[in-house]
Amino acid sequence: MQNPTRRFAVLVLIAFAVACAPAPSPPPPLTVGSSVVPATLLDQNDVPHEIDANVGIIFFAREMEGGAVIRALLEEEGPDYLTRTRALYVADISGMPSLIAKLVAIPKMQKERLYPTLLDRDGATTAPYPSEQSRVTIMALDKLLVTALHYPDSVAGMRETLAEIAASR
Repeated sequence: MQNPTRRFAVLVLIAFAVACAPAPSPPPPLTVGSSVVPATLLDQNDVPHEIDANVGIIFFAREMEGGAVIRALLEEEGPDYLTRTRALYVADISGMPSLIAKLVAIPKMQKERLYPTLLDRDGATTAPYPSEQSRVTIMALDKLLVTALHYPDSVAGMRETLAEIAASR
């Protein structure tokens, strides 16, 4: 029979080793020429959506300010805009406290948004997605290959970027 003190000491050493292990480094940010990893994310209504080769544009927001710009564009364009343009709206909500997300933010999205907002709740899928503070990230894709990256901070800037992307296709 093993000594309980020795067993406890081994468990403490293991816990210490795990706690002191370096955190995995985040993936490098996507750049033009990189490939987006296919993924499935749930929207605000828990409906799964695929990030796959059929997606032409990703509107991405890591912060509320960028999300407000995307929402303003989508409210002007109507609920079918994302489908018409082969676009997805993806939001990283991993920084939001889970209780706030669950009890306040997501129910508000369900009530107010007529279009799908794909939610990255743990930040893993969108970790490599590039972003700039208070701006929208627009990634133009061709079969998951990033062909252009833009960071507008207004609806007018989004429209200008989308016109440039359309002209280049």
